[in-house]
Amino acid sequence: MRNLEEFSKSFIVGPNDTAKRIGSGDLEVLATPIMIAMVENTAKEWLNNELAENETSVGTLINAKHLRPSKIGAELLVKIKVESKERSKINFSFEVIDNDRVAASGNHQRAVILTDEFLSKLALSK
Repeated sequence: MRNLEEFSKSFIVGPNDTAKRIGSGDLEVLATPIMIAMVENTAKEWLNNELAENETSVGTLINAKHLRPSKIGAELLVKIKVESKERSKINFSFEVIDNDRVAASGNHQRAVILTDEFLSKLALSK
């Protein structure tokens, strides 16, 4: 099933978002883990509008190509598109745009879960 639902969200690269700051690299540019968090946040925010009160979603897969650096102060636009829905799994494609150029692209999957049931598993894993 192909679904063309799309959503986008803007982010500003801050000084705490750099590879040097979080330890994933040595440069004052957007860290790949922060870029991935931006993508996950955008998909989660879109999906929250589709869920029942007792549901949430968790990221289960991400495949990302970080194609170009983004500097502190850059305004990024994260664009996601629903590619498919498989029972409780939603598959997204994404692009991260910096100054009209693709800075990253890839795919992300989220699973819809029952919040209480999911959290109860934490108590069992001792």
